[in-house]
Amino acid sequence: MSRNEKIKFLRRAFKKIRPTPDNVNVEVSCPNKKCKSHNSQKLKLVIQIETQQYNCWVCGTSGLGIKKLASKYFPSLVSEATSVFRRVSNNDNLEITSDSEYADLELPKGFVLLAESEKIIDPDIKASKKYALSRGMSEEDMWYFKLCATPSGRFRNRVIMPSFDEDGNLNYYVARSIFKESRMKYINSKVPKKDIIFNEINIDWKKELTLVEGPFDLVKSNDNSTCLLGCSLKEDQKLFRKIVENSTPICLALDPDVSIKTYKIASLLNSYGISVRILDCTGFEDVGEMTKKVFFERLSSAKPFGNNDRLLNLISSIKSGSLV
Repeated sequence: MSRNEKIKFLRRAFKKIRPTPDNVNVEVSCPNKKCKSHNSQKLKLVIQIETQQYNCWVCGTSGLGIKKLASKYFPSLVSEATSVFRRVSNNDNLEITSDSEYADLELPKGFVLLAESEKIIDPDIKASKKYALSRGMSEEDMWYFKLCATPSGRFRNRVIMPSFDEDGNLNYYVARSIFKESRMKYINSKVPKKDIIFNEINIDWKKELTLVEGPFDLVKSNDNSTCLLGCSLKEDQKLFRKIVENSTPICLALDPDVSIKTYKIASLLNSYGISVRILDCTGFEDVGEMTKKVFFERLSSAKPFGNNDRLLNLISSIKSGSLV
């Protein structure tokens, strides 16, 4: 696409933009709501038009790829960003034409973002949004996690949470039924879970990372979180390798009924030199059942994992009278 088309897209996304004198970069308002310059007249996010590098001089939001930026802050513009800006390489910033490894993965046809569904009268879309609100998901959560729903087909009456890799490509999704009596609570995309880091686009590997079990637990968790898509973490998983490569500190916030697996994961990570804390989830089925206030209280008091903790947990789990 021409430079003019790229400028037009950026103007649609950010409303107000200011080209730099050299016409190489444009300055826009930072879309990060936590940035002090967000929604102000200060244009502190700088975008290099051709290489697609971006950086905010106030909050430090930075990255490579306009599709990645759109996926995180302008989900309704992702398809347009894909057509206007070709994917770039993290190594040399040259444009490349190879497809994403998840090129065949798509969200269900006719999906609607729940955060944009106010004017939609379809009763199934309304029911899905009502369910999301009843589970403590705010409008801000709906934007942040790009929650969506469809009015027909096998995904009807479900809340869909997509996942994006570090480049902003769709790499997974989970669709949860809004009915308790549903025989199939979840419908997952057919991608090997061991190859997925759920919503890696949101992860800062330099900070402590919270691990929960399922995608919908993330709504109650802190921003720097991802999910295991289950209750195990093994050495052949992409998530495990990335944690070890970056020496990322971990806080485990798994369901109380899998405490043995929690300590097994903690012991494995600890054997690779990873510092681990364990968040106490007792009293709740999972993190998703907590309020955000309770979660953050427990996060602040999560205890460091020690070498003897797994043994002590195994001993405490032995039923009385089971030893000779």
